[in-house]
Amino acid sequence: MNKILSFALLLLCGMSLLTACEDDRDSNPVLTQPDTFVLNEPAYAADGGIDLAHSESVNFSWSQPKFTDNDAPVVATYEIQVSATGEFTTSFAEQDADETGTKVADYASLESTTTLCKVSASASEFAKALQQAAHFAEDAVPATQDVYVRVKATLPGLQPVYSNVVKINVIPIYVELKDAPVEMWYLIGDCIGDGKWTNNATAIGTSMYPMSITEGEQYDKKTGQGKLTFTGYFPVGKGFKLVQTPGDWTHQWGASADGSFVKDDGGAGNITVSEAGYYTLTLDTKANTLTIAKADITPKVYDAIGVSGDFNGWGDPGDAMTAVNTTAELAGHNHVWSYTLDASAGATTLKFLTPGWADNWGASAFPNGIAVGNGANIPVAQGKWVVTFNDIDGSYTFTAVE
Repeated sequence: MNKILSFALLLLCGMSLLTACEDDRDSNPVLTQPDTFVLNEPAYAADGGIDLAHSESVNFSWSQPKFTDNDAPVVATYEIQVSATGEFTTSFAEQDADETGTKVADYASLESTTTLCKVSASASEFAKALQQAAHFAEDAVPATQDVYVRVKATLPGLQPVYSNVVKINVIPIYVELKDAPVEMWYLIGDCIGDGKWTNNATAIGTSMYPMSITEGEQYDKKTGQGKLTFTGYFPVGKGFKLVQTPGDWTHQWGASADGSFVKDDGGAGNITVSEAGYYTLTLDTKANTLTIAKADITPKVYDAIGVSGDFNGWGDPGDAMTAVNTTAELAGHNHVWSYTLDASAGATTLKFLTPGWADNWGASAFPNGIAVGNGANIPVAQGKWVVTFNDIDGSYTFTAVE
């Protein structure tokens, strides 16, 4: 009798368990592809417009798209898109990536995204996106501007979905659109500059100096990342490192015990070479790789390099630059020069030269470039700068002095 009861109880529990599993499957949400969702019309849309120059934020809210068959909450990514025409046919990102130069953006996305169903976007970020979409000329910004806003929702496994379009009115401002500056890295060490390892901004041109841009390299317009190089002489037994920010050791490149290069390892050793000579360093800040290769060159060694331009009347030999590599091991091998230029009174131009202009270098880029023989006058923006120049490859960098 007890065995029969036990069997009956087990059978009943099993049936209950199967029923519970079946109920659980019925309640599991199934992803669905929504057609659209609702962006709420902000209360300020009926007002006189948002003054972007004097506002801190622009606020929007929306309902979650129907991503599941039972409206279960999900974590999607939302981005705000703005247009001056309401067309939403070509994004600023597509225009930026178009090498033919034929695409013209009619909408742009705010750089910040959110996983919430609301956002308090900064007015400055909103103004930048509007500038990217509307292409205002600096002297032709309208007094008011209708702006069309929609939200793009993205969830892995589904196609992006867009909200309805809401029109608001703003008082726009002109925004100068600039690419991010090149992410620069600096050499420092026993065989760099005066060899004192002085890591601060005032030591640029004495104890440390920047790497150079790579000719023909396309740097990321948002991050400034890409390939940097440096070609110079390295002696045996003298180590060096790379740092990203003068005065800060947080981001650095050094060497591990096995000789490989490592980034942001506080215990990393110095980078050294096993044979004295000229080497080329290549740092890819996007791929996070560093290589060093022997350079089969015998570069000309200059006793003096000058800088001449509008600021000093194009004199010959101009103002003397300072030889940066001054350690005994670098005697006869200095190719890096520095000069502090005070252009606080206004923009100017300059070139690098040897006495008599026998050799001179110029280019049209600022603040980084590759100067070539008998090149153009280098344009220099207003400010105070430390300029470093490598006479091996003509690379130069202007670093702002605070």
